[in-house]
Amino acid sequence: MANRVAVFVHRLSVRGSRLTLQARQLHASSAGHSFLSTLLQTAKTKNPITAQWHGQPTHETHPELVAQGETTPGISQCEYDQRRRKIVDSLPDGGTAFLFSAPMHFVSPHVFHEFRQDSDFYYMTGWNEPESVAVLQKSATARRGYTLTMFVRAKEPEKELWEGPRSGLEAAVAVFGADEAWPVRDFAKRAAKLIGGAHPVFADLDGEHGLVRSEQCGELRQILQRSNAGARVRRLTPIVQRARLIKSTAELQLMREAGRVSGAAFAAAMRACGPGVS
Repeated sequence: MANRVAVFVHRLSVRGSRLTLQARQLHASSAGHSFLSTLLQTAKTKNPITAQWHGQPTHETHPELVAQGETTPGISQCEYDQRRRKIVDSLPDGGTAFLFSAPMHFVSPHVFHEFRQDSDFYYMTGWNEPESVAVLQKSATARRGYTLTMFVRAKEPEKELWEGPRSGLEAAVAVFGADEAWPVRDFAKRAAKLIGGAHPVFADLDGEHGLVRSEQCGELRQILQRSNAGARVRRLTPIVQRARLIKSTAELQLMREAGRVSGAAFAAAMRACGPGVS
């Protein structure tokens, strides 16, 4: 596991530097700008730099990190489905649960902090991008007993050249198990339909413990207020946290490996210390 992480960090650093240099060189010339404009006309791009990329490691792009059948390193697609089933089993018939990604935090208008995903959102989806929403709806007629609808950032190759790759709508379905995927800009328009009827809505809309919620969380709060559906809202976090109490075999293996690597790093740091060296 430690070798897989080291290989990933090195490859990402080298590849990112090359891509940034290539993009800047292209933009520096009029011919290059024309070339990029031709490549970047459609959302589903044929751009050789971004077309094959996802917003995070997958088996297709990083087989040394993510094994076949896994969504994220060490956790299979089947296990993510089991996690969602466990949550859905705790909902009443027809219940709908909204999970929101963490927002991006900026140092300045064009410089952002390293992104850290919301823990519950990542636990349920494995998706590691901001501006995203996952909607679980319990349904006796659905193949899995629930439907998963995801709202994510669509592929925009010109932005990806500077901000980093995105997985896009296609990967949300093909890799991360969504039944449907829509551009996140359509969330407010479609959310009203998703909360229709008299069924309970499960979501965390407050900023508990100083947590900053996403823009989409605020949009859902406004929709609920306009439709006088606030009384139907129940907190989702307690349900997810109860499910996370019992660790799976795969989770235990990852936790033990993380502990081993961390322990080795602390031991190496202590060996390097001495009188006058700290």
